[in-house]
Amino acid sequence: MELSIIIVNYNTFKLTKKCIESVYQYTEGIDFEIILVDNASIECNADLFNTSFPAIQLIKSPVNVGFAKGNNLGIAHAQGNYILLLNSDIELTENSIQICLNKLKSDKNIGVVSPMLIYPNGKIQFVANKFPSLSYELIELFRLNKFLLPKDFLLGYYFDQKENKEVDWVWGAFFLTTREVIDRFSNQELPSKYFMYFEDVAWCHAVKKMGYSIQYIASTKAIHHVSASSNSISTDIINFKKLEKIIINETDFWIIEKGKVYTILLFFLRALKYFSLRTRKDLKIAKIYFNNIPQILNYTRL
Repeated sequence: MELSIIIVNYNTFKLTKKCIESVYQYTEGIDFEIILVDNASIECNADLFNTSFPAIQLIKSPVNVGFAKGNNLGIAHAQGNYILLLNSDIELTENSIQICLNKLKSDKNIGVVSPMLIYPNGKIQFVANKFPSLSYELIELFRLNKFLLPKDFLLGYYFDQKENKEVDWVWGAFFLTTREVIDRFSNQELPSKYFMYFEDVAWCHAVKKMGYSIQYIASTKAIHHVSASSNSISTDIINFKKLEKIIINETDFWIIEKGKVYTILLFFLRALKYFSLRTRKDLKIAKIYFNNIPQILNYTRL
């Protein structure tokens, strides 16, 4: 088996069905399997997936174990030499999997590949990123990016995402890697201490420490239906709740990697940056970061 495609579903039956349909429609020239992990969804009976797609391997978790552990359930059953973690809200519109797989095969030093991701309206998402750092925060705080740096130095929001680029980290929504990389992790599975959010940064950080590169491929794209299943709750409320969860995981990660002093400085500079922007939303974000700083001193690792 060449490729194992792992999709984690949690109460997104229609989106997941559309995702699987697009894989079958657009993926050519690859011997692949689809492993669908249902994370104890209550929306409908997960067996309905097998009714529509008899060839997929369905794994039903009795509890919602989160994104990372859900993917590891799939990895444990994967037979492929290459592993693609594909969000249930991804919709292919071209043979992106083969294009990314060819890139991964082209260089044994590549550890992860991701394509361009776009919103349904065509707007580009900020998939190609640099790791957070004190220098990064200082550059943003003093707006040095406006006149001192090339456009792709900071990546993320400042990068037009229209060029193929070696990056620090990519989103976990379309995360193509190799069995060799997976096997180098403890227990031959991806780190799963974070239930959801920031795991993609942690994964890429570990992959780069192994000596592999992370590649962003802008020459092919897929639709990413972000927050498509968020009901009628305000997007701002969702974003703030998500940010708080991200901060918890990011705090844990940087304390382990860099220590408490570094993490305090990182969040202090980030809080100042948002405070300096002065919009209502940015001031609220700044407050979240400021409020988190005192907690770092007494922080207990996850």
